[in-house]
Amino acid sequence: MKITGILIFLFTNTFYTSIETLAQVSENYELVSIDFEGNNNFSKSELLSVIQSQENPFWLWRFLNSFTPLGSGPVYFDSTSLPIDLISLTSYYAVNGFFQTDLRYSYDSDQSTKEVRLTYIISEGDYHTYGKISTQGLEALDEFMNSKISPYLQFDSLGRYIQVNVEEKMNDLVTELKNDGYMLVTFDSSRISIDTLQNKTNLISYFTLGNYYRYNEIRIVKEGVGKDLVSDELIEYVTNIKIGDPYKEEVLAKSRLRLARTSLFTSVNVNGVEGDTTGSYVPLLVRGTIGPLNELSPEVFADNELNTFNVGIGLSYIRKNFLGDARKLTLRTRLRADDITNLNFSSSQFKESLQGEVDFTMILEQPFLFSRTVSGRLETFAKSYRISTVDYQNFGAVFTSSFDMPSYTFINLVNPYFRLDRLVYEFPAAVPEVPDTFIVNTRTFTTSLGLETGSTKTDDLFYPTKGETISLITEVASSDVLWESDEQLVNDALRLISDTGYYYKLQLTFGMYRAVSKDKNTVVGIKAKSGYIQMIDGGQELISPNQTFFAGGSNSVRGWRARELIPLEQVEYIGAPDINEELKIRGGTFLIEGSFEYRRRFETDLGFALFVDYGNTWNSYKEVRWNNIAWAIGTGIRYYSPIAPFRIDFGFKLYDPENGKFITEQKVFDTLEFHFGIGEAF
Repeated sequence: MKITGILIFLFTNTFYTSIETLAQVSENYELVSIDFEGNNNFSKSELLSVIQSQENPFWLWRFLNSFTPLGSGPVYFDSTSLPIDLISLTSYYAVNGFFQTDLRYSYDSDQSTKEVRLTYIISEGDYHTYGKISTQGLEALDEFMNSKISPYLQFDSLGRYIQVNVEEKMNDLVTELKNDGYMLVTFDSSRISIDTLQNKTNLISYFTLGNYYRYNEIRIVKEGVGKDLVSDELIEYVTNIKIGDPYKEEVLAKSRLRLARTSLFTSVNVNGVEGDTTGSYVPLLVRGTIGPLNELSPEVFADNELNTFNVGIGLSYIRKNFLGDARKLTLRTRLRADDITNLNFSSSQFKESLQGEVDFTMILEQPFLFSRTVSGRLETFAKSYRISTVDYQNFGAVFTSSFDMPSYTFINLVNPYFRLDRLVYEFPAAVPEVPDTFIVNTRTFTTSLGLETGSTKTDDLFYPTKGETISLITEVASSDVLWESDEQLVNDALRLISDTGYYYKLQLTFGMYRAVSKDKNTVVGIKAKSGYIQMIDGGQELISPNQTFFAGGSNSVRGWRARELIPLEQVEYIGAPDINEELKIRGGTFLIEGSFEYRRRFETDLGFALFVDYGNTWNSYKEVRWNNIAWAIGTGIRYYSPIAPFRIDFGFKLYDPENGKFITEQKVFDTLEFHFGIGEAF
């Protein structure tokens, strides 16, 4: 925003200082502290982010920097930065409503220690509130449009003037107009005048409106090897824009996303041709490069499924525009080694510690169902995998649909789904009448109908510096269970039992991110998560183990291994306790989990994190006790690659609910768990 007028006077006292000269310190003196006096409305951290001078980093960061690329080196005092700091502080106060602030500085140097302590003395004065707000250039708008933009011109008459808030509202006003046909509207500048008697800030914002535009033509330009295999009619249908529609930037963005989801294009853009307007009409141009429609791709991959670090190889075949209508068919097979960070390579332990998965998956994706604002995805799978020495066979299908939500709605994720899931596994059990354990073959078939809703309002996918995320999963399910044993038991009725249970499942996750440094490379993140399963009919043993909650692992409570935090009270099968504590077959029906994380990213794409995690699982919310919650602390190293962040985390058991001991009561390194992950923990 350009500010003109009487603000020139703000800098006339900038160089008034409390020392006689800007004496240069002849040698390198470390700037050990910067203090502010009189800053009643802004914190020290806020003012430090404004000025050029910076305090010496924490001793640990200087120590790390002395022999690694991590951390930060010492900061030396430079008196030539002080006038610039005064200008920066004066400007900062001005754009936040303090137009009569007086600033001075002083510093003390210690020749023996070669240290300098710098202090800024601030007389803030009274802040100015919003006065008269007006615009120029929008006179051609009709009454309806004036009513739509009116909220963007409303400011609290008792609220302190803040320039960034004005900028945001003016930009939002421009966005509103661009979404209502005014393609060429621009916000030019604002002029403010200050009433020092009433402490008011009067504002005039200048705009160039331009014409109201509709589409008079749709041009489709195709390039690439597959350009002759995709029709113009299909591309036009997916864009969902017709001749005569008004220009709307929000609709253009959704059209680009919808076209990209088809995977037909290696690059695609949708926009109005500004240089070819006629009166109040503009052509719509869809330009894209269409690649080959058949792809056969070998892959080497890594993921964090099951809260463990896994690596594998695979082969996938993709057919684009399958049977027309921009469908995509994917056939994929994978071989994966799970939890490799805890793999024991000794000959006696290797077989027991080896966990892996083989799967075959078929995915059919339809970019539009019923309407062009709803997409669909059908996935069928067959998997064979091992977890904690237990072998599982898993077969199923999941149908998911996604709704395009308007950008102005709080909820921007709506994904209903329908799932069929069959899980087969064995476990050892025992009953009082039988002296030896026997093997129970278990087969569960789960049918569930659910809805995932949420809101994602963050500024970056891989390294969010502001915003929040909320996700809520609601699900109702039925589970058909068959237990069968080949052993001759005292009670033959135990040899074959089948039953059906019904339950509902809720899972709520919240995340919040805030940058705490001027460069936005230092971020504090908070995560809170809870899950709950309630039986409608039947006992908890009827819930399939892969539908229960587990805690611990690289994205959970990092002082524990994956799936290690399960309820102490075990659910019984057919009157026989499941040996679950060792095999960890099933988790709980109630989950509490969360994290606090301090993240710092350096310019070299490296970074580190400090974290505190907590959580556990129970078989009922009534069983929750505060002394049953596991707590972990730790630190980690980050590498921010162009693909995704990679991280190494070292988690320590701060409090272990199993033995009731804190970290101070145990050998520290006995509480350590090491995790490797992809992406941030949340």
